[in-house]
Amino acid sequence: MILENIDFLNEFNGVSVFVRLILALILGALLGIERERKQRPAGLRTYTLVCLGSALAAVTNEYICTIYPSADPARIPAQIVSGIGFLGAGTILVTKEHQVKGLTTAAGLWCCAAVGISVGSGFYYGAIFAGILIVVSLRVFSIVDKNFLKYNKYMNFYVEYNSKVFIRELIFYAKKSGYQILDLEITKDSSSGTYFATFQLKITNPSLRTLVLASVQELPDCIIAEEM
Repeated sequence: MILENIDFLNEFNGVSVFVRLILALILGALLGIERERKQRPAGLRTYTLVCLGSALAAVTNEYICTIYPSADPARIPAQIVSGIGFLGAGTILVTKEHQVKGLTTAAGLWCCAAVGISVGSGFYYGAIFAGILIVVSLRVFSIVDKNFLKYNKYMNFYVEYNSKVFIRELIFYAKKSGYQILDLEITKDSSSGTYFATFQLKITNPSLRTLVLASVQELPDCIIAEEM
């Protein structure tokens, strides 16, 4: 690639350091914009700072190696790869419906740190290719997920209801429709007497997902029913 053929960019000097940090900032911003567009917890500023900080750490490690030739050139980057987990873990949330959110954001932050390390180490084309592929995967695979949902026979539900009559009616509805109830979990709020349930429903025709949700919502004593 062009950048690798420029000698002074492969050397450790002020210009190469500046170019690496600017490139890390640009690639991190591109990744962050994609997440910002979807209103994710970690957006433009977070991704930019992660990529820029990782690049700076890699450059700093290279600087240390120029002063102390016996130093380990992979020590700081290795710590970044493992240490970025604390930030990713902070974006993962489990809602009251037992739905996990933020896994893609956490994975994106980890990849962003890897891109920053690549830029800081002077591996320009690897960082650019990876940055492009990450953006493409985040956008394209989200479309694939939505299309796959059209053919998915499994529906995950979160339900709040007033009495056990709801469960009896749910079982009756499933048997009558030829559906299968899986992974049913029930808890009760002792103060209000309200029941909470999560379960998976295997239906026969994925095109009926909207109708099935409406049918569950209309069951007796149902307060709220949502598809997770």
